[in-house]
Amino acid sequence: MWWLGGRNASYRKNGGGFSLIEILLVLAGLAILAAILFPMLSRVRQAGYQTKCAANLQQLAAAFNTYSQDWDDFWPCPGGLVGDRSYWHQSGRGGLLGYIKQRGRKSVFCCPLMPEWKSYYDPRTYSMNSYLREPADKEYPSCTGVLKGIRTSNIQQMSRTILLFEGLPLTVEWENIGYYVYIYRCCNWTGVKGYYPKLAYTIDPANPWHGRFNNYLYADGHLRARPPGTKPRNIYCSHREMYEWYVDKAEFEQRWAHGDYPYAPYE
Repeated sequence: MWWLGGRNASYRKNGGGFSLIEILLVLAGLAILAAILFPMLSRVRQAGYQTKCAANLQQLAAAFNTYSQDWDDFWPCPGGLVGDRSYWHQSGRGGLLGYIKQRGRKSVFCCPLMPEWKSYYDPRTYSMNSYLREPADKEYPSCTGVLKGIRTSNIQQMSRTILLFEGLPLTVEWENIGYYVYIYRCCNWTGVKGYYPKLAYTIDPANPWHGRFNNYLYADGHLRARPPGTKPRNIYCSHREMYEWYVDKAEFEQRWAHGDYPYAPYE
């Protein structure tokens, strides 16, 4: 009887379910597994967003190329006055909208990470290099009167000149106008998300769109994901960063050598 009783007691101990310690060990293992997998899944998702964003820019590059073929080697203007149909992205029928017939937050004009958009104009997350005008390298506010885009044959170094970039979202308080969220259609390096460590009335200005990187489309059609230039003390940006924005590289080098640091705000 003692042996049978002992056997029955052992059976109840081993076959009666999980002990508290076993449950805790399983939960601890699941927590460790989740801690490993969640960052990996987040990185995979972020990589997917960046890839989709790059694909958008490739389609826009093709549209710029087709536009130049139709308009005697000229590109649309980066920006202009209200009602002008020559600048690259707007709510009318001008610019690239005849070449890419998509609109809205799910279109090729927007990164998949696009925040809420409330504006008078169609959504976009990409901005055009404001210096790509004819004549080129005009600073704000004089550039607003230059409504003609640049002739591509006048770009000295196509592979070293930025065409489109991922812009910095602005909030409704910016310039006291009713935009939220809004991204300017053209600017220079100061309009890139990640340039400013802090800036009022903007959304997360210190952090690029894709972790440490933004996508850039260059004038020759190639894409590059890289960290943006950041604002140094007492000057507007580094020589290396600014070099990729200006069209006339020799003129830029001369101005840099004389301590004339060019600067243009948003348009």
